[in-house]
Amino acid sequence: GINLHRANVLVNYDLPWNPTRIMQRVGRINRVGTEFDRIYVFNFFPTAQSKKQMPLEERILEKLQAFHDTLGEDIKYLSDDEEVSSKKLFSDLTADLDNEEGSTNPELAYLAEIRKIRDDEPKLFNTIKHLPKKAKAGKLSGKIEEDTTITFIRQGALKTFFASNMETTKQMTFVQAIEYIKAEPEDKRYSVSGQFYEHVACNNTAFDEMLVAEAEVSAEKPMVTGNDAKIIRLLKAIKAEPRLTDDQEEIIDKMILLWENGDIPDRISKDVMKKSKNVDDVLELYYEIVKLVPQAYFEERKNQKRQIDEEKQIILSCYLKPGDEE
Repeated sequence: GINLHRANVLVNYDLPWNPTRIMQRVGRINRVGTEFDRIYVFNFFPTAQSKKQMPLEERILEKLQAFHDTLGEDIKYLSDDEEVSSKKLFSDLTADLDNEEGSTNPELAYLAEIRKIRDDEPKLFNTIKHLPKKAKAGKLSGKIEEDTTITFIRQGALKTFFASNMETTKQMTFVQAIEYIKAEPEDKRYSVSGQFYEHVACNNTAFDEMLVAEAEVSAEKPMVTGNDAKIIRLLKAIKAEPRLTDDQEEIIDKMILLWENGDIPDRISKDVMKKSKNVDDVLELYYEIVKLVPQAYFEERKNQKRQIDEEKQIILSCYLKPGDEE
């Protein structure tokens, strides 16, 4: 979160799926008032072997180009290949997903389909918009050997698909799930059976187990060293001060958590260490540390907790019956 006006070189050792993060990184040094005429961005890309399994560069390029076309961005963030023509982008949006030479981002093709429905069939689009939660549908599928239900579940920013046939329940990506549930307008509906609800319950349970597993991973704190470790010990010592109120002790607990998670920048940690050497009174030192930690760090922690506490929603489910698709 620090703006580095003195720098004009950025090295990306990793490339996040969300291109907005790349743009934000460049924005740290590409600031108004910079003394440099050029900003240099160096990116480390996956190896050729990894690229076959995960076309990361191509996907980010397509997303970045969408920003260029929509917002008028005029900076190259990734490579010289970033400047693709609008014709190239349109062909990527409408490419046949079965064509290996088509788009490297299949989601974009479905986005184009939704836009087409919005523009050409407003009545159908309005119906889709107002579908109730827990919507269900059934269809025949030649891609399965036994009754299966695919469920789309969301909680906050986390959203994913699960498929269950009672014996096994597995998580699916959007691309994997859509290959099973996509249908043509003339396809016949198939009534769901009693197993449908058991399938949905299995998918629901699998989603909860995934959340628990992720929470356990996130609960593992990295090893804290250097100034961060010293400050944590200092805060724990300050907490033993009998003059502190309950609210002040709660704030100390929050600050300890921030330093344990590595959320506090090094410059603030250095300032805290300097202040600890110059202030003798424990209560005065508490107030000085609180002043050095921006309020935004406490607010961000609250927002993250609020997102975790959001209600889980089952959005839709598709019941699949073995058989030739008509």
